[in-house]
Amino acid sequence: MASFSVDILVPVWNRPVETRSCLVSLVESAPEARLILIDNGSDRETERLLEEFAERLGERALLLRNDITCGFVPAVNRGLSRAEAPFVVIVRNTTVVAPGWLEPLVELATARSETGLAVPRLVLDAATSRRGRRRPDVRVTEVSHGSFAAMLIRRSLFERMGGFDEELDGDVWCLRDYSRRALAEGYLTFAAEGVPVVCRDEVLLGSPGRRRELVDASAAAVATRWGQAASYLVYFPSTADPEVVRTRFSVLLRAARMGHLLTVAIGCKLRRTVSAAGLGSVHRSIVVEELPRFFAPSALRRIVDRCAAEGNDPVCVAGIDGVDPPGEMPPCRPFAWFENEVGAREEAFYRRGANGNPVTAPADCVTVTIPGGTRKGDERKEVAL
Repeated sequence: MASFSVDILVPVWNRPVETRSCLVSLVESAPEARLILIDNGSDRETERLLEEFAERLGERALLLRNDITCGFVPAVNRGLSRAEAPFVVIVRNTTVVAPGWLEPLVELATARSETGLAVPRLVLDAATSRRGRRRPDVRVTEVSHGSFAAMLIRRSLFERMGGFDEELDGDVWCLRDYSRRALAEGYLTFAAEGVPVVCRDEVLLGSPGRRRELVDASAAAVATRWGQAASYLVYFPSTADPEVVRTRFSVLLRAARMGHLLTVAIGCKLRRTVSAAGLGSVHRSIVVEELPRFFAPSALRRIVDRCAAEGNDPVCVAGIDGVDPPGEMPPCRPFAWFENEVGAREEAFYRRGANGNPVTAPADCVTVTIPGGTRKGDERKEVAL
């Protein structure tokens, strides 16, 4: 029986042309991976296509079949329950990958045991994926949540906390919930952006009104479980001690991991320090804005107005207690208040102490190679009851 280091799940519901393109790209770019194809009640044309691929791939494929369409997330969860490799990758059947897309995800998860989920660089434009001949440098940063277009999951994380919530929207709020659950277990969500992966906008099913109701209900459910996300504008003057700034960025990172949006306004003299320490790219939800030497008050005002226009009216925080932002700004909270808010949320929703460490650490994040392939007694083609 063959052993695989990666299982790639591809839930499929019709769209045979896109499905063929997706599967061909996966077979060519990931020869060491096993494909778990979940036929989610497709039409006969798509069904024959999946049977053809499973037949040709032999042990490299496991075909699961649902007699009726059960929804994308239930199909994902079924595939996760049958995965055996230490790393499992979810790929939509409308996604097309290129050589070199998978390796950065596996290398990241292998090197950093706290990696629970990882996404590649996702683009909507196919022309973008063909630019450049050499494999691009991989940029790693933390992100708020993954993507069903393409996403790696550590199998031990799934075994520890289960699958995705099938009652949520099957999109952003479902993904945010899963990353928060992973965080509560001590795992992080990363983007390892190297070779572009082309994804397409999904065709939305059902009436707009029903979809809106589901999205609103999902957003409310996630807010109840993990607290309401907020937007903060944190100001550091040019005279701030760089070591203090670096220390306080660790608090900002803890806040970003819980879903908060943070805009960090810094004096121009601090920009070099922040860039050299890599603080500007630690998390995609932390945006660093350099203030000009002159007219800093008007620049700050524009940042506040832009955040408000995007629906994220920010709470202003003084990065250095006692040094408020210049100009006519909203009331500014001291950083000690902000740090207490972060610690209180961790304690309330993530069972963590004030230092940000889990009360109960993950059982074992060390990657162990587990034999892949089809389990004894299973056939590559199954019919769900």
